Amino acid sequence: MSEVSEVAELNELILQNIEDLPDKDKREVLNFIEYLRIKEDQAFMEYVNERTRQALAAKKRGKQFRSLEELQSSYA
Repeated sequence: MSEVSEVAELNELILQNIEDLPDKDKREVLNFIEYLRIKEDQAFMEYVNERTRQALAAKKRGKQFRSLEELQSSYA
């Protein structure tokens, strides 16, 4: 079974199981999904913030950074 068909089957199973839930439980499922999204976004934001702190600290120590244009031209 391909990964695409496995995902499609998983999606169908999730939808079927959610449809059978009482409305109160459906709201809980939705809240959990929102929590997972926020958690992912929060982890990414924390990562970006930490990398920014590290870069600022390195800059204060005198480390030189290449500009975006320089980086782009080296990959062009």
